[in-house]
Amino acid sequence: MRRQLPSMISLSCFAAFARHMSVTKAAEELNLTQSAVSRQIKNLEDMLGCALVERVKQRLLLTDTGREYVQEISLLLDQMEAATHRVRSSHTGHLRVGAEPSFTTRWLLPKLREYVRLHPDIDLEIMNDLRRLYDSHEGYDVGILYGDGNWPEFESRFLMHSEMLAVCTPELLERHGPIVKRRDILRYPLLHHAAHSSLMRSSTQLWLDKAGLSPKEIEALPGQRLEHFQFVLDAALHGLGVTVLPHFFVAKDVAEGRLVVACQEPLICGGYYVVMPRHSRDPKINRFADWLLQWRDGQENSSAAPLYK
Repeated sequence: MRRQLPSMISLSCFAAFARHMSVTKAAEELNLTQSAVSRQIKNLEDMLGCALVERVKQRLLLTDTGREYVQEISLLLDQMEAATHRVRSSHTGHLRVGAEPSFTTRWLLPKLREYVRLHPDIDLEIMNDLRRLYDSHEGYDVGILYGDGNWPEFESRFLMHSEMLAVCTPELLERHGPIVKRRDILRYPLLHHAAHSSLMRSSTQLWLDKAGLSPKEIEALPGQRLEHFQFVLDAALHGLGVTVLPHFFVAKDVAEGRLVVACQEPLICGGYYVVMPRHSRDPKINRFADWLLQWRDGQENSSAAPLYK
């Protein structure tokens, strides 16, 4: 059944007039002409079939019906305004996202163009400070954390496995041969990823752990040691050695032939999780988390399959 409702513009004009008891001031508030306000009030009266405003001694006043009607519609207009603000604010505003620098550069930023297109009114602030990300857990509304998914202060949702690949230039692979057992990596000149914290194992340390080397043996190995994934990657691209880096970080270089996968068995260790404060009621936080999770393992890995030959 079709509702018999007056237009919003006519209700707004009548409510503004009733607040100011002045067509001129109502017109100024609504950025309309005086004649437009008067016409909208007249349209409302015609629709209702009764007078809302009357002229008394050259003054425009509300009729008894007008006073009763404006009290009811003002309440409804306030409720509509509050509901509109609540919904709009949940779709606009500022959102702080925390992620490791390497993950941000190679995985997150290439995908943000779609999010910006879908949500142009939301400004994103990307926070990459590892201490704030992992130690103090502050400075972000949504985080992408590496680990086991167990952070008591957060609700965590699995995004993807942390998949480590041994990679090098095609020339080095031809010279030293494929890595069949993890320990075979020692035939190569080795580029070490140096852990940024004593509490975390680096990508090469994780690989060498699985190869059966002790921490002292790993420390004694020769090879260049670089702290950031980007420096390790650049060294590998220059043919300085083989290294171990996350799948997401080397996928483009492998796909374009600058690097090759030296070992067909990746190392799976932990995972990446989308985290947000428990009991968060901000809809835009939950929507951003849902948007991230569309790339969870199944879809991401399907596009990465050609890396293994």
